[in-house]
Amino acid sequence: MKETAKSSLLFSFAARRPWLVLAIALVLSVLSLWLTSQRMEFLTGRDDLMPRNTAFNRDYQAFRAEFGSMEDIVVVIEGQDPERVGAFGTRLHDVLAKDRAHFSDVFYPYALPFFRDNGLLFMPLEDIKELRRNLTLAAPFLRALSAKPSVQTLFTHLTGSMDQYLAGDEKKLPEIMFMLDKLGAGFTSFGTGKGSVPSMESVFMNKDSAFARAGRQQILTALPVRDISGFVPAGAAIAVVRGEVARLKALPEFKGVTVGLTGTPVLENEEMATSEKDITLATVVSLALTTVLLLFAFRGVLNVAAAMVSLLVAISVSFGFATVAVGHLNILSMVFAVMLIGIGIEYGIQVVLRYQEELRRGAPELPALETGLTRNVWAIVMAAATVAAAFLTFVFTDFRGISELGIIAAGGVVICVLVTFTVLPAMLVLLVRYRKKPSPVKGSIEMEDRLLSRIVFGNPKIVIGLTALLCLASLYPLSRVSFDYNLMNLQAKGLESVNYAYKLMKSKENSGYFAVVMAKDAEDARAKTARLEALPTVDHVVSINTLVPDHQAEKLAELEAVRRELADVKPAPYEEDLSLMELPRVFEAFRNSSVKVKERLEKERRPEAKQAAAFVATLDKFFAGLEKERDRNAVGMLQDFQGGMFRDLPAKIEMLKQSLAAKPVTEADVPKELRSRFVGKTGKLMLQVAPKKEIFNREPLEAFLKDVRSVDAHATGEPVMVYESMTIMRDSYRLAFIYAFAAIVGILLVAFRSVKFALIGLVPLVVGLLFMVSGMWIFGISFNSANIIVMPLVLGIAVDSGIYIINRYRREEGSAGSVILSSTGVGVLLNTLTIMASFGALMVARHQGVFSIGAVMSLGMVACQVAFMVTLPAVLTLAAKK
Repeated sequence: MKETAKSSLLFSFAARRPWLVLAIALVLSVLSLWLTSQRMEFLTGRDDLMPRNTAFNRDYQAFRAEFGSMEDIVVVIEGQDPERVGAFGTRLHDVLAKDRAHFSDVFYPYALPFFRDNGLLFMPLEDIKELRRNLTLAAPFLRALSAKPSVQTLFTHLTGSMDQYLAGDEKKLPEIMFMLDKLGAGFTSFGTGKGSVPSMESVFMNKDSAFARAGRQQILTALPVRDISGFVPAGAAIAVVRGEVARLKALPEFKGVTVGLTGTPVLENEEMATSEKDITLATVVSLALTTVLLLFAFRGVLNVAAAMVSLLVAISVSFGFATVAVGHLNILSMVFAVMLIGIGIEYGIQVVLRYQEELRRGAPELPALETGLTRNVWAIVMAAATVAAAFLTFVFTDFRGISELGIIAAGGVVICVLVTFTVLPAMLVLLVRYRKKPSPVKGSIEMEDRLLSRIVFGNPKIVIGLTALLCLASLYPLSRVSFDYNLMNLQAKGLESVNYAYKLMKSKENSGYFAVVMAKDAEDARAKTARLEALPTVDHVVSINTLVPDHQAEKLAELEAVRRELADVKPAPYEEDLSLMELPRVFEAFRNSSVKVKERLEKERRPEAKQAAAFVATLDKFFAGLEKERDRNAVGMLQDFQGGMFRDLPAKIEMLKQSLAAKPVTEADVPKELRSRFVGKTGKLMLQVAPKKEIFNREPLEAFLKDVRSVDAHATGEPVMVYESMTIMRDSYRLAFIYAFAAIVGILLVAFRSVKFALIGLVPLVVGLLFMVSGMWIFGISFNSANIIVMPLVLGIAVDSGIYIINRYRREEGSAGSVILSSTGVGVLLNTLTIMASFGALMVARHQGVFSIGAVMSLGMVACQVAFMVTLPAVLTLAAKK
């Protein structure tokens, strides 16, 4: 045959000039690795994966041209004490804002006098009215504390108020119950000595108010200067932020403040860092597992050494090809080396196993090696063609990252085949002198093969019947397996950036995941805002208009009333003096009065009785905790309690008074730093549209974008980019699957020159795919934007088994079962195991997307292997009798 003659010629060259072949391979490998180290780039952004010339991408680029990049490092600062949180944010802002080498813009709203002076005006009117009610009730106690802010003063004044109420002053009851409620909450959290220290700030404001929540969770953003030459462009800036955060958190004044980083640069940084470690580890694991499998299968070191050297040469040259053909790797294409370990070794396995089979049958070394090569060349070329075709189908998709992976991996497959036909035989020829010639065992082998063939493959009809039943059962899982569109589910579990991204999504005050609509002027912005906020999926809209508070006249009137109420409240500087000798008497008097108030309210059956009883119970637990710690830490507990209540009281009162002196705000008062974030270079206005519900999953995201686009068809932002890119990725892989299937049908027709055998080769492939999907359903695995790459690959890789089996079945004597038990069948099994080793090694990854690629590919190979090793022989036996 023509292919046999050509392969014999190729073998003759490798056999006569093995050192020359290896020298050329060495030069190419070294040159490829050097070229890769000098020119290969890594693209870490998700934008680098996406198609450029699409309507949604043009909208996004137009938005960025108007407003600049919004890919900020987001620092989330949280704590129970807003003042402490604010102080932390201010300190961090002051340091980062000076570092122009790493940050082009640093923004922290609470660092602006605009918010310090006018912050209360941004509270809802009802919250301001509640603030007035609270401070009116607390004002008598704050006046008493002006002289000496301490536990004794607070309890003594409360005792006096309760005594006045017991003496008949009913007007005292509202302020008494108000203060008991606030103190009770503090005692509950602090009574054991392990809870958080209470704060007088809880007296001013309801802890669940929007203003209080915003104070407890504050956001600082920093736009990093990207180093495009680095593996992670924002890595240096992120490291600076983390270092400064760690330094500030170690300071005692920021005890209780928690800080986390998120935002696109941080998510990408952690994704790339995790993926790099995962893929490096997976590569090592894959090479180790492949080596062990080959040692077991080849039963000797020499053939394993030849196969592994050939594989390393192929991977090295493939890196050079990737550098020349594409010039960079992305988050998708960087896994191609791991893929080639299993795919590339497949061709060498077929050659070596047939070579060993011929040796066992008594053939001389070189003729046995020539047979191993020439009898497999057509099957290897066709098998490689199916895999390369599966990868090349990626090129015809609209997704840039997928297309580049297709080019690199397809080129790698071709290189693996060329190395199998040149470097591998050259290595085997050189190692002939070191190999002991095995004794011929032809008769025993054939007898064992026939016996096993009858036992295992003697009932083809039963096999086909069971396969048909299982395929019918697989139709249900096929309808149940879903596609997970949530990109956060691809990240490693427990990553700080992912946890804080979810946290911000659920925060109405600081949601960082919003759609963007642009307006041409203020009137257009007001009209669009009204329409957007009327939509069922939209929570609120933030724009330059929202930076001018609403209902200012009513709010200013309320604040002025509070300012007058607190005009004579001027706390003295705090002194940490517990006056320990007085405390027992103060506490006893306070408890006695509390009990009397409770008893009177119960006697009169007042609604406040239950609240008073609950306070007395809480107070007794607090005192019991102090008594328990009397000889150890009671004084420390009281110092912490008093300090938490009064240490920062003077500063907080002054800040409150500053906010109470707010003046009417107009758009002209909005500072430049804030205005520039909502007004573009040409005067367009940005509307940030926050969703009402979490939109990481497909259905709520689709509903949200449908609503927003009903107002503006050119709406953009991160949610739009994620939705559209995921849609294109899903559709691209579906298209690639169809292309791959069509290509495989064509290759099988060429390979077998028979419609019947082409159809026979497709039967176990379809069976295997159904079994794979069933396995995913059983193990609770969904398709996602990472593992969907497996579908066209399973087609291309799995069908190789059919090509090898059918090719030998048609060429040589023996039953279909004997082919499975021959070196070809062993090779097919070993191919599957090595591919499972390479892809399965990805399951060591923390990155859930990389893990899922390994899991789905392993399931696919197991499922297809069962179909090709069991179902295919049965089909051949019944449908293709010789």
